[in-house]
Amino acid sequence: MIHECIVSLADQTLWLLTTLVEAFVVCLFLTHRLFRKFFFFNLYLLLLVMISIGRYAVLTYSGLGSSTYFYFWYQTDALLTVTLFICIGELSVRLVGTRLPARRAALWCAAVLLVTALYSFAVTSGMASRVATRFVFELSQNLYFACCLAAFLLWVWKLRNQPEDQIAARFVNVLGVYCLLFSLTYGARQLGPETARLTANMYPMIAAWLPIGSGFALCSPKQP
Repeated sequence: MIHECIVSLADQTLWLLTTLVEAFVVCLFLTHRLFRKFFFFNLYLLLLVMISIGRYAVLTYSGLGSSTYFYFWYQTDALLTVTLFICIGELSVRLVGTRLPARRAALWCAAVLLVTALYSFAVTSGMASRVATRFVFELSQNLYFACCLAAFLLWVWKLRNQPEDQIAARFVNVLGVYCLLFSLTYGARQLGPETARLTANMYPMIAAWLPIGSGFALCSPKQP
């Protein structure tokens, strides 16, 4: 999600470290021979690395307040959100195993994605200007909340059932915390400008949780 803050030296350092950790976690997937098994999860991490590099390049060239950086951020944010949604669908198949056929899970994901896109288009179609930009923003925001809901439902299912894939269950825990923190921070921002300023610097730290948590999930000893 979007965070609005001045990019200080500390923010840039955390940005760089988070990108390096994301790349390192992808290497861990390769060494553990799990890249193909969690393909979309790895794709999401790879996109995070490439988009972080791209955003930093655009930021350096155009500046934080430029329209170029603004459009690039929102467009890449939408791409990341769509990939995150597909990633959660992939994890649901791994978590539930044979109890949910992959084809049915794919149909559910496609249906939710289509409904979200249609709803976002309906909301923005009546606007007079920048319809495409507003649609991208609306789609990204609505689909992100769908990701949070899906992650929460997967986490509840995991508590009530015995997962067939323990590694997928760990990734669900990581994503659950990731989505919960973002949702709480987003909700706190709606309370007023003072709260928004206080929580703005939380976004880089929350973003760092996903690769760090995924790395711990990969390196933790397997349960018998």
